[in-house]
Amino acid sequence: MPGLLDLHVHPSLKMYYLPFLKANFHAPVYSGGHWNPLSFRTRYKNLNESPVKVMLSAHYVIEQGFVGKGLKWFARGVAWGAAPSFYGKLRLSDPYKSLLKMMDTLEKAEKNTNRWVFGNNKKFKMVTSFDGLKDLEDHEIALVHAIEGSHALGYGPEKDQSLEDFWTQTEQRLDYIKNRGVCMITLGHFWNNMFCPQTDGTESIPKKVNGKIVAGRDDALFQMKRANWRWGDADHLADEFSRAVLEKGMLIDVAHAQEHARQKIYDICEEYKRPVVASHNGLQHFFNHEYNLSDAEIKRIHSLGGIIGLILSKRLLVPPIRRYKDDGNGIPTLIENMLYIKDLVGDVNSIGIGTDFDGLTHPFKDCFKPSHLPRISDAMSKHFSDEEIEKVFIGNGMRVLEKGWL
Repeated sequence: MPGLLDLHVHPSLKMYYLPFLKANFHAPVYSGGHWNPLSFRTRYKNLNESPVKVMLSAHYVIEQGFVGKGLKWFARGVAWGAAPSFYGKLRLSDPYKSLLKMMDTLEKAEKNTNRWVFGNNKKFKMVTSFDGLKDLEDHEIALVHAIEGSHALGYGPEKDQSLEDFWTQTEQRLDYIKNRGVCMITLGHFWNNMFCPQTDGTESIPKKVNGKIVAGRDDALFQMKRANWRWGDADHLADEFSRAVLEKGMLIDVAHAQEHARQKIYDICEEYKRPVVASHNGLQHFFNHEYNLSDAEIKRIHSLGGIIGLILSKRLLVPPIRRYKDDGNGIPTLIENMLYIKDLVGDVNSIGIGTDFDGLTHPFKDCFKPSHLPRISDAMSKHFSDEEIEKVFIGNGMRVLEKGWL
């Protein structure tokens, strides 16, 4: 079977924030089918038994606003009581310094893990340019830096810092992370930032109200925030940031961006003749949510030579009422989404996979860790040719990186 290029995966999120994971993929930690924020699905055993070949490792610096206001009061209370120093660090940490430490963590994990790999088992290779991907050995898994949330470059002008000075600082930071090997930036995420208005990331779930099943918000423990500003607002730097990302040779990921912002990004990518990425999304045809992509967007991404990483979470692929008491299996739904895109645009060239493993999403019950990924190719074989499966698994992603990671 073909190798897999995972467009969106979070090993560094867990290794950086969880104190029992010390910059190492070797970890006998829970990776079962139930949602658990302390799980580690990308642990070495699961990856060694998987087809994963390239991991775009999305560094997500947890936003101060999300920690201070997104967490419900009792969740904050538990955090203060159980780990006051850790919670305090989340509330006060500098996002850019945290980003660099997360990058350090992933690079250390490559060495720490490989030190204890023997025989013909797989090893990791930190890759900092597209040329490095072309030199991968059969037994190597590429680790590539990516960033989820442009807030990691800075929340905004600090005291006595002008907007102009903040932008100069931002450009310098973009230069540094590009030279360090970052291939892609997801512009928005869970809370406000200076560079892209984000959707409300609070997931929808089925709830029973007065004997009737209705769609509700999964906000018992935390909630996300929808931005209240628009692309082009004078006190933000959306257009400048997107252009700078492309000019410096990185890809833009539109996941989490509001729909009007995504349209602006498509226009800019067309101007620069660059592919665009939607790294872990669903389709509005099946679940009409602003986070998901409309038919017009699917066609636009296809025309730009871009890629849609379908997420392995039913919470973004299926409306909440349809999910009520279902079995949680998602591979048939994933195939349905793939077939829809193919029928809409005429080929599979814009289809990829963004697992979001080790993020905050709820995985499929029938594919909740990397070693389960062959189940997807097996299911695809009933509907797609071997060549099409290879494109979806790795070929399309490699093409986009070659054209956009410069």
